[in-house]
Amino acid sequence: MAATLPVAGTTAVDVLDQLGLPAGATVLVNGVGGGVGLAVARLAVGRELRVIGTGSTGKREHAEAIGVRFIDYTAEDVAAAARELVPDGFDGIVDLAGGTSLRTVAPLAQDPRDVIAVGDMSVTDLGGRFVERRVDRENLERSARLALDGLLAPVITAVHPLSDAPAALATVENGHTSGKVVIKVA
Repeated sequence: MAATLPVAGTTAVDVLDQLGLPAGATVLVNGVGGGVGLAVARLAVGRELRVIGTGSTGKREHAEAIGVRFIDYTAEDVAAAARELVPDGFDGIVDLAGGTSLRTVAPLAQDPRDVIAVGDMSVTDLGGRFVERRVDRENLERSARLALDGLLAPVITAVHPLSDAPAALATVENGHTSGKVVIKVA
């Protein structure tokens, strides 16, 4: 579990701190099914935010288990489904998918400055922001405290031996993993 904190945990903390949404606000997590997306969603639920997440069919179970209202982009029109759930627009959007998907969800924000992307720098062209990472001891310790308190509990869906690292990395790089994939070195 600790291996997932330096990236997924601290990124989730950074994104939600930058949004600074009050309890009761709505947040869309675009690409909720991966390790960072699930961490963002879990922390957002812990902050009493209303969380809607997008993902493929296979990612529904993990997302719904932590309290996310799930929109399956393979089965429904994401923009239409999101507008039906939050007609006045989202207080914040966290994008983990990028590309066309980012351009689809960004207009759903009440304010484009409240769209934060983790991987797609073109978010600034849409009026949004790229996540400002705080890669320091304080943020890592904060993430560790959240994990110890049960507020940040990464979903580890696969553990591979070091000898299987190339295959594990290929699985992650294809962008369709659910949760975190861990390579065990000892």
